[in-house]
Amino acid sequence: MRSAVPMRPLLRALALLTLLAGPGRNAEAAGRAVFPAGFEVVRGSLPRPDLAALDGLGLNTCPPPTAPLDRLLYERTLGQGAALSCGNRVEGLLHFPNADPAYSPQPHHTRGAFEEVEAEVRRTRRELLIANMLWDDGPNAPGAGLARAIADLRRDLATHPERYPDGVTVRVMLGNSIRLGDLLDPTANALHAARHLLEAGVPLAGDSLPGWRLELANYTHALPHSHVKLVVRDGEAVLAGGFNVSGHHLPVGAGGFGLADLGLWVRGPVARHAVATFRDAWALSRPLTCRSHPTPGTLRRDCTFTGRTAPWPLRWVSHAPTAGSARVYGLYRRNGYTDADDAVIALFGAARTRIDVIQSQVSGTLGCVGRLSDPGGCPPAFQLPVWRAAVRAIRERGVTLRLLLDYDPLLQAETLALLRGMEAELAPLGLADHIQACWYAPAGGLHTKAALIDGAMLTVGSQNLHHSAFGWLGLGEYTLATSDAGAVAEYERLFAFEWSRSRPVRAPWWLPADTTPLPPPPRVEPGDRQE
Repeated sequence: MRSAVPMRPLLRALALLTLLAGPGRNAEAAGRAVFPAGFEVVRGSLPRPDLAALDGLGLNTCPPPTAPLDRLLYERTLGQGAALSCGNRVEGLLHFPNADPAYSPQPHHTRGAFEEVEAEVRRTRRELLIANMLWDDGPNAPGAGLARAIADLRRDLATHPERYPDGVTVRVMLGNSIRLGDLLDPTANALHAARHLLEAGVPLAGDSLPGWRLELANYTHALPHSHVKLVVRDGEAVLAGGFNVSGHHLPVGAGGFGLADLGLWVRGPVARHAVATFRDAWALSRPLTCRSHPTPGTLRRDCTFTGRTAPWPLRWVSHAPTAGSARVYGLYRRNGYTDADDAVIALFGAARTRIDVIQSQVSGTLGCVGRLSDPGGCPPAFQLPVWRAAVRAIRERGVTLRLLLDYDPLLQAETLALLRGMEAELAPLGLADHIQACWYAPAGGLHTKAALIDGAMLTVGSQNLHHSAFGWLGLGEYTLATSDAGAVAEYERLFAFEWSRSRPVRAPWWLPADTTPLPPPPRVEPGDRQE
């Protein structure tokens, strides 16, 4: 199996099985239920995060921007991140497994973009935060390289403590997602990270090195789990994207599958928003506690994920210094906090010319796929609000929606049902050709979650435009949105390069052609554009 993407339907199926099995004997009543094998399910809504922390504790201010899409996101994030949106510097996109010179100057590495991430880890001087959903095991896995970089950081602290006057704190958090090889153990990814650290020579317990602090945690909930992918260094620099700490993202020559993905590097105040996001998810996690000094062979016996982590105090006493002039907006969402969903929906709905999407997964609601073979595909009532916003933009302003999608046989039904539905709705208005969809060409596959609105606002992160990432049952997600001209231009080059070698989405042989008349044309509404 090429990637972790096909796990999403499996996760949903397992979650339903645990719900049918009922809560375990130790079920808790405070908004969650504990099911067999540690599959804890949220009941109702989790409390909202600390919005003041997401907004920088009131230490920063940003004047309202004038550009329309900047103004939209600024207003949507007021009091929960807008104050940190200005004064940033975008340092570019990070391409997995490697970049092509046609669109990026990113240097090639034997182990691909992970070597860039390891270099960033070694630059840490105070605090390193790493959040991810998956962490593959094995000596050649990317996580082994990250663990070695953390070990290098610890050794440098021991040798040159003067470089680290405040010491170094490293926190690693995994998302409590199951793996195909560990279907009954959602702690497996976090234990893989722990094993890599031990193998790199980093103690998990009883470390006496002055100034060094290492903590590991695993997100508590299995449904919905955390899908956030973040690296935050010193509260000053952040990398957000869709990549897992997985061998799938390694170049083929390094034993990987060459799975394509994207991250966005930013330095500046918005990194504090990422710190607050990590801190919120950390408070919803369980810490790794070891009763002795474990070895890689005794890790499962000597260590467990128990209790609850405590959010550490934020020690920001002055404003975050500016690093540039770019506007960057942090968009965090999880159960109990879905404001970012509305921001993304509004962004798509505000498009005036084009929306260029690179996505590994797109879908309607859960019921959409069941309408695949219906005449007209998935109807509007079964489409996600983000797609309804895009359709309105097409109808009202003639926007063109281009989608570059992953060709995965296990997920094509969701994609095709959605596309057929939107095209059927627009066809009577002569606008069906305003939706153009192509399969990503390289054999390694696509795992990116990015979009560019009107050539002016770029989003890069972990959120798929899929039912698993929206609403109260949606996963924990993090996205960075920016109007930075350099990042926008690099994405446009990437999109043009991949679009030129992609192939149009066509209905497969197993999908029957429509044999019944199309439904009546939709009522023409004010603002509809007909061609």
